Amino acid sequence: MKLRTLIALLVVPACLVGVAACGDDSSTDALSLKDPWSRVTAPGQTAGAVYLTIESKDGDTVTKASVPASIAGMAQLHETTKDSGSGSGDMTGSMDKTETTDSGAMAGGMQGMKEVPSIAIPAGEAVELKPGGYHIMLMELKAPIKDGQKFPVTLTFTKAGTKTVDAVARR
Repeated sequence: MKLRTLIALLVVPACLVGVAACGDDSSTDALSLKDPWSRVTAPGQTAGAVYLTIESKDGDTVTKASVPASIAGMAQLHETTKDSGSGSGDMTGSMDKTETTDSGAMAGGMQGMKEVPSIAIPAGEAVELKPGGYHIMLMELKAPIKDGQKFPVTLTFTKAGTKTVDAVARR
């Protein structure tokens, strides 16, 4: 057998295996980050928020969020809280006599927000970071977030390590 033929018989199958391995493996990935977005902010506004849906096949926990320093001085995991009006609890941010329902609509009660150390994503489920629930709070904004602007958001997970997605600002 000629040397060229032997090389072709060995190299071509190896290349095909290598090309197949380079395909999109998102369907086998244990973690999925969907629809990351941020609200547009007004001039002078110092805080903003990022929302997205996180799905985990095996279960995981978000422990940290970050954005480039050119976007905000700090990013934290937050949860919107509601209080029955007793005046107690760890409420920060602006408060009014409303609370946010699952749809984001306001109803009677008190509302605030607090930093949380982590957000658990149960195995086989999705957790939606949304207005009125869990979210990524951006503080010390460097400039207003404009409609259509894209910026990277990096999340740290206990199992999956760090994952970065681009949030798109919208109204």
